Amino acid sequence: MTTRVMIWAEHAPLWRVFWLYGVLPSNLLWAAVLGMMSAGQHTNLVRSLLVFLLVFTAWIVRAVWLAAPNAGDQRYGLISRGLTVAWGINTVLLVFFLELQLLH
Repeated sequence: MTTRVMIWAEHAPLWRVFWLYGVLPSNLLWAAVLGMMSAGQHTNLVRSLLVFLLVFTAWIVRAVWLAAPNAGDQRYGLISRGLTVAWGINTVLLVFFLELQLLH
């Protein structure tokens, strides 16, 4: 089921969705989380950012999945799907363990 929000991804170039909407913002979000945690920032602010990161990750996995057929070489579409799913699993695990750390 495709929603209006994701229709753009079906027509967008894979490189743009993967690199500009996926990799770059994800790394910036992680940098913000780690920076706030190392500075001892307020726990609720960090938790809110972690929740946003989970939602963003789910969104970008779906967007990359839909944009994958737009790659010039279909191998890139397959690779991008695999890498994005692995990134999503990694994000879920990291958020889980960081949340455990925040509980202490």
